[in-house]
Amino acid sequence: MKRILLFLGKVLLFSILLLPALPWFAGVYKSILQTGIADPSTIPFAGSRATTFFFALVLATPGLSARKRCCGILGAILLYLLIDRIMIHLWGVLPYAEKPGAAAKEFYTQVYYMVMHWLLPVLLWLLVAFQEIEEMLGMAKREQSPCFNRG
Repeated sequence: MKRILLFLGKVLLFSILLLPALPWFAGVYKSILQTGIADPSTIPFAGSRATTFFFALVLATPGLSARKRCCGILGAILLYLLIDRIMIHLWGVLPYAEKPGAAAKEFYTQVYYMVMHWLLPVLLWLLVAFQEIEEMLGMAKREQSPCFNRG
């Protein structure tokens, strides 16, 4: 249990430490995303802020090699750029684009945020650090076991 609490504390710490870098990263991300787009106002969302949670998870995971961390972060950035690029092209085709309605727009916005901000970072983290997470949870389980505490 101590390892899990330590991990959660590290996630919080890395999240706080990454906050000052967010405006810079968002600017770089959006400039890459705007490449080849005539009208930047057609970009409905930019997933740069969504990656912060993933970065914090990857940086806080104990036992994860530097190579896995770098590959995971680079892969996540490329995946988020791809998804955002697809969303830019789909945004004009979605049903509410032809018939503006607040309910439809809110629905698509909430689905996008749910997937990009909460579901995708956790799934990517599980993909990158599956073995380390399994080891961390296994250690926590053994710590709680009565046989482990007897000495």
